[in-house]
Amino acid sequence: VRALTGAQLTVSTGVTSLGYSPTSQDDRPRQILASPYAANKSTDQWLNPAAFERPVLGAYGPLARRANVAGPGTIRIDMGLTRSFRIREGHSLEFRAEAFNLPNHVNPGNPVTSLSDPTFGRIQSAGDERIIQMALKYVF
Repeated sequence: VRALTGAQLTVSTGVTSLGYSPTSQDDRPRQILASPYAANKSTDQWLNPAAFERPVLGAYGPLARRANVAGPGTIRIDMGLTRSFRIREGHSLEFRAEAFNLPNHVNPGNPVTSLSDPTFGRIQSAGDERIIQMALKYVF
């Protein structure tokens, strides 16, 4: 079992303080609400767009430069079973079954963190689905 908190993400304005789109999109917005998250967090709205605003041209926003919001956490349960069957002396048969994300729990990806993107605050990806694999090995 592995349960992780969400990744630390950085919200950016998507434009420079001079008003054009940079290559790094590193300018910081102003946070104007106490919480940057949506009231009812979901994949359609993880971050609240109304919680941020672009600073005036020529000024930087006061939001922390890096890691200013957290993405959704993940829960994953992996399991493996192995069984050996002795056939005769020096010979055996081994069966192995492995399952990754056994309950097929949806682990959402990170939300869009650029204010200039129309999908800001939305989650548009998910983690791996359940994977099951089996193996049979003859040892002699």
